[in-house]
Amino acid sequence: MFNVLCWITTIWLSFAACTKATAPAPAVTQTVDSSMVNTAHLDHLYTSLVFPDGTAAAGVYIYSNYPNYVNVEATGEGFTCLDDVSRATLVYLRSGKYVSDTTVRSKLYHLITYMLEMQSPNNYFYNFLFSTGQINTSGATSINNANWWSWRAFQALTEAAPVIKELNPALYTKMNTAISNLVTRMKTDFVNLQETTATYSGVTAPQWLPSGSASDQSSVMILGLINYCTANNDPVMNGFIKQLADGIILMQQTDTLHFPYGAFLSWENTWHAYGNVQAYALMQAGNFLNNPKYNYAALAEVNNFYPWLLQNGYQSAFTISNTGGSIQILTETAYSQIAYGIEPMVFAAAEAYKETGQAKYADMAGHLAAWFLGANAANAMMYSVSTGVCLDGIGSPSAINQNSGAESTIEALLTLQRVETYPAIKTALNKYKN
Repeated sequence: MFNVLCWITTIWLSFAACTKATAPAPAVTQTVDSSMVNTAHLDHLYTSLVFPDGTAAAGVYIYSNYPNYVNVEATGEGFTCLDDVSRATLVYLRSGKYVSDTTVRSKLYHLITYMLEMQSPNNYFYNFLFSTGQINTSGATSINNANWWSWRAFQALTEAAPVIKELNPALYTKMNTAISNLVTRMKTDFVNLQETTATYSGVTAPQWLPSGSASDQSSVMILGLINYCTANNDPVMNGFIKQLADGIILMQQTDTLHFPYGAFLSWENTWHAYGNVQAYALMQAGNFLNNPKYNYAALAEVNNFYPWLLQNGYQSAFTISNTGGSIQILTETAYSQIAYGIEPMVFAAAEAYKETGQAKYADMAGHLAAWFLGANAANAMMYSVSTGVCLDGIGSPSAINQNSGAESTIEALLTLQRVETYPAIKTALNKYKN
């Protein structure tokens, strides 16, 4: 704890010149309706469905296969999942088109209805639905427990609720009930956990986060909790945001001069690129809690680890050990590189630009986002502006997965929506793209 506190003090001093209070506000464009954000392929993945109880809803196909992009079911799991439906909801919500486009509004309603139908009696959510209309209640990636899909539904429902309250009060009432039920379960399972730690190959990790030390999942929880606490007077969950944020900080490798350069580990002694939204979530938490230590911790990763990734062609995952303060790489994997690994970094760099007004962060966000438009190890156009297709991943400099499923499509759209919020970031993307 002493070393962490010393590091935080150092970071405070280092970043004192770029606090939000003195930073110039960057130019912001509120609309994301542009030629880069094309939902045509997401619209293709979108599919209407009816639950066995007769409730009309909608999902998005998990897989869509090259060359004709035929939508297919995931064998043994299902054809659509809450994880993707929740993120697709955010794409349509953040587009703003629901205001004037009744088709988009209908999609929003039906995707939200899917989320509500997937909540189980224990207040967590199931993930997958079979094409037969039956919920997958037993698969390891679908069971109703404290896992990714429950937090993603929470984030999407809490972000959508203020909009739906005005557009569809009856649906909002159901959403509010689902949100309240999940919060009740979170209070039971997490809020009173002791803040203990465990050691993995010499790396100290918290044990009060989901799955013990899952800082990646905790970040999604924080984003939903900020939405929830903004709308509700709930001091218990305000405090829980701080608990989660403190756990995430404990997962940071605080030596920014040596590998892994201030990175937040994802779980135990492992870092992986996908869903690694810790830096963005901590900046949001710092703003909400009015505590800049979280913002500064996030900037340490953005300032040091992201440039290393850019210079070294990105990474997919690695594990480390810590022996007497010396970090050693146990395993490292460069591929596959996917959209889900790029989006979190773009969001964090864009947020750093928003908060500090410093042009270097706009440049970084654009550079990272240019991965979609050819600035990657394969020199491949991973996203097509004309079709909205985002390829599923880079397996090596000479191997591209040309399928285009829900996750890659949605993560690309979310990234480009954020890019087009800031003209300087879009300018940087155009500079770096191939």
